[in-house]
Amino acid sequence: MGAVSTLERLFKYKAWANEELLAAMRRFDDASPAKEIVIRVLNHTYIVDRIFAATMKGTEHGYASANAPRAPALEELSDAIKTSDQWYVDYVSRLDDAQLAESIDFTFTDGKPGRMTREEMLMHVTIHGGGHRGQISWILMTNSVTPPADGLTRYLHEAEASARRRDAAPPAPPIAQRQDQATATKAEEKASLDDLTGRLKTAVGASSSLGKTLKFQLNGDGFIHIDGGSVTNENKDADLTLTITLDDLNAISQGKLGLVPAVVSGRLGVSDMGVALGLQNEMQTLFARMQPAL
Repeated sequence: MGAVSTLERLFKYKAWANEELLAAMRRFDDASPAKEIVIRVLNHTYIVDRIFAATMKGTEHGYASANAPRAPALEELSDAIKTSDQWYVDYVSRLDDAQLAESIDFTFTDGKPGRMTREEMLMHVTIHGGGHRGQISWILMTNSVTPPADGLTRYLHEAEASARRRDAAPPAPPIAQRQDQATATKAEEKASLDDLTGRLKTAVGASSSLGKTLKFQLNGDGFIHIDGGSVTNENKDADLTLTITLDDLNAISQGKLGLVPAVVSGRLGVSDMGVALGLQNEMQTLFARMQPAL
């Protein structure tokens, strides 16, 4: 792990995050005007990447503006970004400290002069791209497309599993101990499910203000279904299904995890983002009623 420079790791992460984002963008409705917006935003980050790449190489970049007059096709942009991201990964892997510290004079596309070190330019490229990925993720979420869980923590633990203790399972305990643990775990899960179901019943009261049926799908630990004033553990169809762990649902109900951060981080999956956004205020009110009194 130590042989990989921080910059190289960041640019590998950037390439991975762009791939995750492009995969989500492919689920966009082609008829939606917002699709062109997200393509234009991502294309802007690509142009900025190429401008700084040319500046660091001492060549002309050929761009009169950081925004193109037209939006490229999504797959055309995807191929271009993949090539550009790989160029950056290869480029930073060859730089030494002297090259990173070298100051370079250049001219911005608005005609104003600039001077930055090569390292500063590289840091700008990574931060600039991350900021715009966040903008695009928000647009995706408001248009019923679940944004990717593209955090650096996820990337590191997937790309460097052995260094992050993810590729080796702990020794299995004796059979009797495993059986005892399984029994205890099941009891805890049932108690947690019963507790959350009971607290939701209390919060809902005689009738919920949701106006829609809602189901929590608890990753193999059961279900909680809300229909008006009825709260059950039945696995029935609902207008909106939220996929989440018991622990994370409990964290949301206690105010320790927000709904939007849970969705953006991938900890909360939604079956219909449009319905979810329409119910956001009602769900926040519901969870607020579940929070313990201070």
